[in-house]
Amino acid sequence: MSSPELLRDTLREVLYGPDGLSGLFSRPGEGLLHTVHAFTYAQACTPRPGQLRPAGQVMALRHTLELTAARLADPAALLTDETEPAQWVPEGPAAWRAELVALARAGQALYDALYLPLGAPAYREAHGAVIHAAREAALLRATLLEMSAGT
Repeated sequence: MSSPELLRDTLREVLYGPDGLSGLFSRPGEGLLHTVHAFTYAQACTPRPGQLRPAGQVMALRHTLELTAARLADPAALLTDETEPAQWVPEGPAAWRAELVALARAGQALYDALYLPLGAPAYREAHGAVIHAAREAALLRATLLEMSAGT
């Protein structure tokens, strides 16, 4: 398996969970997108001491995925969304759902960008974004479990 194919497979697992019984980062049904869709609007907006709201975490991750995908195509690309994740609270359930859709699109954009002819620095940047997404997925999953246990 080539390095680009392995990175795409890893990103697919981070986003959707593993195809088999277990994966490198999660178990079936524990992918990033499954996890964030399990948050209710109220949970996503709940402030947490010293941490971003889950909605802010999702936005920050989306920014990372979008920027990485853009930079793989054009190293001089800039982030087009200037919204500050630390201050952002979705203005209703529809805004939260729109953010979830934007996150899925950002993940797909990065996946698509991994088909570009990339040099070693671009692969390092992409690898860093995938590992960052895996870490954020685990943190969001832990937050969701914690919030669900408290209700």
